[in-house]
Amino acid sequence: MTEDKRITIKDIAQLAGVSKGTVDRVIHNRGEVSEASRQKVLEVAQRIGYKPNIYASLLASQKKYLMACLLPDYGPGEYWERVAQGLEAARKKSEPFNIDIRLFTYDLFSIESFQKGYAEMIAHQPDAIVLAPTFREKVRGLVNELSRKEIPCLLIDSYLSDCPYLAYYGMPMFQSGYLAAHLLLDRQPAQQVAIFRIHKDKDALNNSAERRREGFMSYLADHHLECDLIEEYIHPYDSDFNGAVLERFFRNNPDIRHIITFNSRVHLIAEQLEREKRENTILVGFDDLPKNIEGLKKGSIQFLIAQHSENLLSYCADTVINRLIYHNPPEKQNHFVPMDILTRYNAEYYRF
Repeated sequence: MTEDKRITIKDIAQLAGVSKGTVDRVIHNRGEVSEASRQKVLEVAQRIGYKPNIYASLLASQKKYLMACLLPDYGPGEYWERVAQGLEAARKKSEPFNIDIRLFTYDLFSIESFQKGYAEMIAHQPDAIVLAPTFREKVRGLVNELSRKEIPCLLIDSYLSDCPYLAYYGMPMFQSGYLAAHLLLDRQPAQQVAIFRIHKDKDALNNSAERRREGFMSYLADHHLECDLIEEYIHPYDSDFNGAVLERFFRNNPDIRHIITFNSRVHLIAEQLEREKRENTILVGFDDLPKNIEGLKKGSIQFLIAQHSENLLSYCADTVINRLIYHNPPEKQNHFVPMDILTRYNAEYYRF
């Protein structure tokens, strides 16, 4: 074959000694073909460098696909808003392949809301699904069910061990907790560490926060650090409740200097430190939310561990395109994105 001659299905059929229909079924993975014929076609196609015209095939078939994303609902400036901001870029990638991307949401703190959102999503018969495993065991069961139905499922924000999802995109959560411990404790030894957590529904186990906490505890064990851990719970939206809890906490623990949260709401702690004009504290948290960046610049937060979460859905779209259109599985299951360390000196340059 000369380089300027377009390779056709007819060429492959002649070289492999099979019919054009057989070649078509092998290339597009449809219909029944004997294994011997399949191997002949694949060997010839690889030898002569044949690549199917995907766009022409899509135009001819008029087949449309749906990639459904079930994510927690969000308000302005919240973490999941940052994730959802990646929808436009993901759609630009998927539209030429007749893949529509649709977003479904649920209350982050209600498993009943999650189940309702999942049922609504499944009713649209998606060809691929993106989930955040905020309800760990519930999502594990759903991923296994989707695998049995051969519906590709991708995870973002955190992943589940021993689970047949197609791909994960996000931070390595355990390692991010380990890193957070290093940032908090490496420069200055601590006798006490305050850990602020979020009140949730009893079923709403935050998988990412739990994995980060496990990484944090592993750092303490590996470095033989002995300090008292004082845990306190705050509410994601009740400012009056939080004000009372935080004021009482710091009144009862006036000497505490090391503070950490394993979620994106570190600004709630930073704002209390600013109100009390507390100094000489080290506060570490996660995610580049506007209020977190503000606390970083003011100096009430020392470190943020962040990722470009607006890219996660775009990464998922790439994998779904490869899976649905090219029939190529991802090279690996877990795709970890970089853990970026932000300080007051580099934060304003981060979102580019």
